Amino acid sequence: MIKNYISYLTFVKQYSKATIINYTKGINRLQKFLTTIGKDVNDPEGIRLVDMFNFLEDMAKSWLSARTCAGHLYGVVSYLKYCRDVLELHVLDIAKIQFPKIPDRKVWYFSEDEKNHILKLANNWLWFREETRLRNRLIVYLFLHTGLRCHEIAKIKLSDIVGESLQVIGKGGKRRFVFLRKEILDMIYLYLGKRKRKSDYLFHSWLLNGGHITTDQIRHTFNKMSKKAWIHIHAHKFRHTFATDLLHVPWSNIYAVARLLGHQRITTTQIYLGTNNAELKKIQFWLKF
Repeated sequence: MIKNYISYLTFVKQYSKATIINYTKGINRLQKFLTTIGKDVNDPEGIRLVDMFNFLEDMAKSWLSARTCAGHLYGVVSYLKYCRDVLELHVLDIAKIQFPKIPDRKVWYFSEDEKNHILKLANNWLWFREETRLRNRLIVYLFLHTGLRCHEIAKIKLSDIVGESLQVIGKGGKRRFVFLRKEILDMIYLYLGKRKRKSDYLFHSWLLNGGHITTDQIRHTFNKMSKKAWIHIHAHKFRHTFATDLLHVPWSNIYAVARLLGHQRITTTQIYLGTNNAELKKIQFWLKF
């Protein structure tokens, strides 16, 4: 039954691999708990609401964070919905399942000084051969000026670039467009001119013939860069920086930013609306004295 559920998520719902893995972790965690009380996830009709309360308590006693507990519950709820709607089984009332209260998500982003330091380092990257140096510089600028996710940058194809537009394949295979500045297009043409191996991908892999660079390779590059810059450079932190900066542009709006980021819900984009003290001071002091 679980295999059929995973196939349903993959081919019908077209969820991303990361989402499917996270949902599967939740189901596996539930299976481990149900085994202790003589029940099984393959018999969803036998799962009661009290079992879900006890499951949540069991996770909390295992020192799992509220966010992790909620993530596991999302996977379980998705599975129960599949059993109810697709298999037409009589399962518990999903609406009564209670989720733990999750604290507000902290958004980490680079300050202006940190961005300038990272870009200066990227432009003076001297400890690699030229092709790799140009590739790494281009990756940094793409992260900072497009807000793409790590796996989205890794999978960019040359055919995705049309003029100033870049077609992006996001989570769940959803397509959207972002735009490339002239400076970044110039970097792309310069990098392609120095590239020795042909590939359909913008960033090809040296390990996989014809394949694209992996997200692990990108993170490994940032780890090296972090040691040199004395700043923790995390791939997703660029995305947070991009979103936060855009939302503070006077003529921008949250709906446009959500489209650029590939968010389905505005509530996801709202987490970037928080401002630091420097921004609050700038806003307050805008008033005439």
